[in-house]
Amino acid sequence: MAAKNILDVIGHTPLIKLGRLAEHVKANVWAKLEYVNPSGSLKDRIALTMIKEAEAEGILKPGVSILESSTGNTGIALSFVGCQKGYSVIIYETTPGKIGAEKRKIMNSYGADVRSLPPEELKKMKEKSVAGAEVELPGRQMCLDLEKSHPNYWWARQFSNPANVFAHHETGKEILEQTNGKVDVFVASIGTGGTLKGIAEVLKEANPKVRVVGIQPASSKVPIIPGQPYPQNEISGGIIAEMVQVKNLIDDVVRVGDEEAVVMTHNLWREGLFAGVSSGANVLVALQEAKKFEGSNVVTVLPDSADRYFTEEHYVT
Repeated sequence: MAAKNILDVIGHTPLIKLGRLAEHVKANVWAKLEYVNPSGSLKDRIALTMIKEAEAEGILKPGVSILESSTGNTGIALSFVGCQKGYSVIIYETTPGKIGAEKRKIMNSYGADVRSLPPEELKKMKEKSVAGAEVELPGRQMCLDLEKSHPNYWWARQFSNPANVFAHHETGKEILEQTNGKVDVFVASIGTGGTLKGIAEVLKEANPKVRVVGIQPASSKVPIIPGQPYPQNEISGGIIAEMVQVKNLIDDVVRVGDEEAVVMTHNLWREGLFAGVSSGANVLVALQEAKKFEGSNVVTVLPDSADRYFTEEHYVT
């Protein structure tokens, strides 16, 4: 069926079984190709849902500008969806060094006003992965201050917006449909937590025995530990803080370093999957899980496209 609007083709992404990369494991490893969404990442799902919810509540209307702090993908998705719907979009882009070069260009191309707030230069960082939930904080403060100062600003608040989680209930339903409900392990990187929490809620409701594993960049300063408190205030915590307190929702959180994520990403390219570096981290852990559980169905997502990592390749959530 032909789509009437570019926004109508968000979601319903394919799920494929890994071939050569998974030959050494006695389990099925499946990857959901979220990078085929229109703007190149799974964040299209949350951008559309957050904007629709804000419109339905009367918060977002003509003349109101959309604000967000982002390491790139959510900024791109909000730029894409927001500008398509006629809103002005302001993104505080918060990646260190040159990592965000392609992302800034893409956001500008959609028509967004991109304001760069780079944290510490990457060369000073021992572990060169980037934890979005931490480096986005200065941009979130800017969004909060702007929103408070003027009624014509709406901060999307991806880190705490329930619509972020709700959007990925649909992703979880798609996974269940595509696997005939046979999911044993689900693996995903944790940025703001929406992907992991939203999909986990759907999978656990269908089968409480599903093992859910989150991934943090090794550079993360604040550990995400199921059952343990996570710092929370007006600009931090949000979905992650809620998620870790839900009993039996997240079973484990592991850390992945920058170099190993990049190596696995290159392996994905050779398998014909032109995905970004967080996809490499996800597949790395999915394969580790597959080794533990013979005959299982291990599912992960490939969050974004490799076209935003040409200047520098790093694991960014």
